[in-house]
Amino acid sequence: MSLKIQKAIYLFSILTLATITSCSSDDDSTTSCTETLWYADTDLDGLGDPNVSISSCTQPDGYVSNNDDDFDGIISTTNYHMLSMGNTWIYDVATNDGTNPVTNTVDEITVDETTIINTHEYFGMSSSTGSSGIMSQLYDQNYFRVYDGVTYMEGEFILPLSTINGTDLAIDLNNTKLIDESKSAGTILSTQSGDTAQNIGGIDLDITYTLKTVQQEILTTHTVNNETYSNVIISDIIISATATTNIGITFTILPTQDIYVIKNYYAEGIGLIDSNAVFSYQLVDIPGQTLPIPSSGSVETTQKITSYTLN
Repeated sequence: MSLKIQKAIYLFSILTLATITSCSSDDDSTTSCTETLWYADTDLDGLGDPNVSISSCTQPDGYVSNNDDDFDGIISTTNYHMLSMGNTWIYDVATNDGTNPVTNTVDEITVDETTIINTHEYFGMSSSTGSSGIMSQLYDQNYFRVYDGVTYMEGEFILPLSTINGTDLAIDLNNTKLIDESKSAGTILSTQSGDTAQNIGGIDLDITYTLKTVQQEILTTHTVNNETYSNVIISDIIISATATTNIGITFTILPTQDIYVIKNYYAEGIGLIDSNAVFSYQLVDIPGQTLPIPSSGSVETTQKITSYTLN
């Protein structure tokens, strides 16, 4: 091979290497970004809409990395929870434990404050002194907001274990859905599970519980105190529980059962008009021991609207 040909091959190799290096450098500058799929979070609850997404190297405003929200983008035109300052509802409340005389109160609920929780505006309510309605107490103790047909609760639910000589249990409510107008009957909206250890009458109990809210059907009409209301949605709050104790072996004293069922009726454009809450349980006898509490019990509380004022 002649010297000229060798030089030509050498120069060609140098130029080719320079070109490859240059292209590689350019490619690095344009492909160093790995695009990620981001999902729209239109209700700002940290959960993304699986049906609305974009690809981007960086997180766009109003988008999140998960697609766990089954509500974003669904718009509802009705409202079953009227949250406005000064709104007031009055109820007749009756409590019956099957043993003592029925107790009655007149409960008044008023929307009287707002607060910001996790960037969202929530409304607070107060109940009148001596209120005994289960929902009256829930409204008084928690905060609520409505967004596109969904009512959210923030705070805690008190499980009244003191009624069986235990200690009341506070169950956290974190952005818990109380109503979702877009869901079909039987849809579970939110769940919250946990456990607690308690000594009741000298017996150590390990209690496991689950709180869930369940959307139910919409009624054309529903009558309360001789007044008929139209377009009424039903939504339940249900607490199920099981309890075990150790008697040399693990013994299930409370088989899994719904111990608290609250069925609520909400009229369109008004709010809660009717509520039926039942706290009940059925224990299994411990062999060779006498239970320190009745083996079964039930308390029913009804809450029925008599009047309301909306701003």
